[in-house]
Amino acid sequence: MSEATPTGGAPNEVTPPNPDAIFALHSAAMREASEPRDGIKPTPVSYLIMCFFWVLFGGWYMGYYSGEFRANGLNERAVGGPLAAAPPQNPMVLGKEIFGPCMQCHQETGLGVPGSYPPLVGSEYVLGDKRRLVAILLNGITGDLVVKGKTYNSQMPSWKLREDEEIAAVLTYIRASWGNSADSVPTNLVTTIRKELGDKGGWDAKSLAEFAESKPAAVTPVEAQATK
Repeated sequence: MSEATPTGGAPNEVTPPNPDAIFALHSAAMREASEPRDGIKPTPVSYLIMCFFWVLFGGWYMGYYSGEFRANGLNERAVGGPLAAAPPQNPMVLGKEIFGPCMQCHQETGLGVPGSYPPLVGSEYVLGDKRRLVAILLNGITGDLVVKGKTYNSQMPSWKLREDEEIAAVLTYIRASWGNSADSVPTNLVTTIRKELGDKGGWDAKSLAEFAESKPAAVTPVEAQATK
């Protein structure tokens, strides 16, 4: 290998390489070998606000057009119609249910307990004046009571807390059960007598008889027919 001799230089003197050229060569190699790095520029606030807005909008949309997430909610916004009135209950079915607590005294057979609780089967109070029968249930009765020629001494509690429909149903039930075959008691009759009685207390045999003999307050033709 020949040695380079610079112009005007001494014999056998080697010229040193250019340091800038070596540095440039190594810099290029190191640059190609370096791992790429992500920038450290923060996420724009405007982008975060936009994402937050779309999340809120998506939640609102899902809630408003979800159809309550029901299997039959096919319409995104079902138009509701008027509420359908509930079908009237069968008074015999409702009356039998309401009669449950009464069986403790009047028994499941309606025959009552001799000397204590009067029978409902064939009773003149059950089959007779409906106005008087409703009054007994609304206010209750105490003391001696003669039913079918026999005296009973017990207490019938007030049913004022029951709804008019319930009272009418249970009276309809006892008037048409165990061989009884009297007609039904309408709900509007119970409503009318409740207003007529007001805050009156419980009955005894005498006050109940006086009430039965008194003329009822002015009633509508329908209510008057119902008392017969």
